[in-house]
Amino acid sequence: MPTMKTKAAFSYWDQRIAPVFDTAQQLYVVETDRGGIVDQTQVLLTEELPVQKALRLVEWNISTLVCGAISRPMYELVAAYGIRIIPFVAGELDEVVQAWQQNRLLQEAFAMPGCCGRRRGPRGSQHHTKEVNAMNGRGQGMGGGRGAGKGAGGGRGGRQGGRMGGPLAAGPGGTCICPACGFSVPHQVGTPCMQQKCPQCGAAMTRE
Repeated sequence: MPTMKTKAAFSYWDQRIAPVFDTAQQLYVVETDRGGIVDQTQVLLTEELPVQKALRLVEWNISTLVCGAISRPMYELVAAYGIRIIPFVAGELDEVVQAWQQNRLLQEAFAMPGCCGRRRGPRGSQHHTKEVNAMNGRGQGMGGGRGAGKGAGGGRGGRQGGRMGGPLAAGPGGTCICPACGFSVPHQVGTPCMQQKCPQCGAAMTRE
């Protein structure tokens, strides 16, 4: 009898889908055969380079990746290896796994705030930003207040121009945000926000 085995990897943190795949380090791998789950494994994805992450997925024979936000370069790299990607998913890990089995992941209940054409405005992604900071080991006390403080998120008051012409471009923390759709991701050191394109709508991102 022909086999119909498939492996899906769910990027997660704290029993929820990780808000950003590029920096996630935990995967929940589910193997199914003819629709039923035959094996479930938790693995670590500690590689830092995008190509290393992609090759690890190939090594584990992953056919589908379910994740939160994912940068366009990472998306294109993983997809180039023939792996199907279901991005911008949010929710409790067990509920997402069940929804994937039942082909319900495209429902509104599992969409990240402000993503997938279901825009809820920049404020709708505040919970997502807090998850990113916590996943990266940052406390709420380092968040982006509106004053001129020295928080890692960078306050809105007293902005100054930095390298590459972007606001606070030289700092290590902060958030890159899309002015068109409000989607945001943590700023990565060495990569100015203005040089990144929004993985949702393709617009140039700015520093929050």
